[in-house]
Amino acid sequence: MNTLLFSATLLSIACITSTALSQERTDAAVTDDPFLWLEEIEGPSAVAWARAENEKTLGVLQSDPRYGHFYGQALSILQAKDRIAYVSLKRRGLENFWQDENQVRGVWRRATLESYRSKDPQWETILDVDALAVAENRNWIFQGSSCLPPEERLCLISLSDGGKDAASIREFDCDAKTFVADGFYLPEGKQHVSWVDRDTLLVARDWGEGTLTQAGYPFVVKELKRAQPLSEAREIFRGEPTDVSMSPFVLRDSEGNIHETGAIRAISSFESEYVVFRPGGPVKLQSAEEGRDDRSSGWSPACKA
Repeated sequence: MNTLLFSATLLSIACITSTALSQERTDAAVTDDPFLWLEEIEGPSAVAWARAENEKTLGVLQSDPRYGHFYGQALSILQAKDRIAYVSLKRRGLENFWQDENQVRGVWRRATLESYRSKDPQWETILDVDALAVAENRNWIFQGSSCLPPEERLCLISLSDGGKDAASIREFDCDAKTFVADGFYLPEGKQHVSWVDRDTLLVARDWGEGTLTQAGYPFVVKELKRAQPLSEAREIFRGEPTDVSMSPFVLRDSEGNIHETGAIRAISSFESEYVVFRPGGPVKLQSAEEGRDDRSSGWSPACKA
């Protein structure tokens, strides 16, 4: 056996041994972890602990003589009327999400390019989140929108009750400026959604027992049709419970033509796989690292977490 092959063999054995020992330590830590109750994010004990820690931290911060100055300075910057309104270029105009002392939860709005270039831009409100929260008596936090290309009239709005990761997703008509009656609606959960067409979505969410990763995020992607119950959605791809999460994607050109649909599988905090959905089944895309052939140089990849 030559030196390079022998070294590679030893490295492989070390990787396998290290992985096994790491898994044993992880399993033992989970079993013996005295703080597992903190995993129940909204559990009474976890909430009480978080409030106590917040009060303790706030007390330390406020006791610093610099606190008042820095707090007032940051607040004035965030609420300044003359701050630049960051915009996104959309087919229907320049869009912006704005918050100030009067719009605490924020307002999703748009302006024309000509108006935005003026000293006093005229904004058209698309969705007033403060008004919506009052009307529905909910602590709504706007977590963004995903609009169907190329028209971008129909959008999926993510609203979180209180700002948590879990959000409900509702279909919104940007022209009518109202939620679509009997439109797409996904109940609260940690979820990721992509439009395929007007009547089809790719959804990764909690589909029931055994469909969330150990981190509490989805790892199963399904195709959901308009007016179809969640229970009837068709499974497209399934990762592993040990993954971090899964997000579906749709690749389009500027005219809205679809070239690929697929999913990003987050295997760990540092590793991801891209999978495209083909008629014959999902196909994993080869990464740059996997495409390398460095055996001739004697190079061997290090163990992955």
